[in-house]
Amino acid sequence: MAQTDEDFQSILKIFEINQKIVLTEIKKLPYQIRTESRSRSRTGSYKLTPRVKDLFKLIQAEIDRAITVMAGLKDQELLKLIPHTTVNKRLQSILKIMDTTFTALGKFNDQEIIQEYFHSHIQKISEFIQEED
Repeated sequence: MAQTDEDFQSILKIFEINQKIVLTEIKKLPYQIRTESRSRSRTGSYKLTPRVKDLFKLIQAEIDRAITVMAGLKDQELLKLIPHTTVNKRLQSILKIMDTTFTALGKFNDQEIIQEYFHSHIQKISEFIQEED
């Protein structure tokens, strides 16, 4: 069954609400995301503050949700349930929300940690961007 525009708008509204929560939390956090020691843990990865860990988990969940929705849109397009132009417009709406979130993360000094943490998720989202080019 094809996703209606009303269904998609409901999904998009949830993304927007969650984005506001994420952006508010990003504004509250200091510019450093590592613990005070700035050292690596025994596992070799940097220790993040508890609030940053929670924030990253929330962002990760939103990215996973976005990937699921985008994959569903692509599947509906392949089944010819939704026209390409509609799918493209919906994908762009989701990607814009994700881009705003990652742009907000740019305030932190430790960009290499952010890239490392979200590497596989960024790759998955990039696949959708590349498909549109």
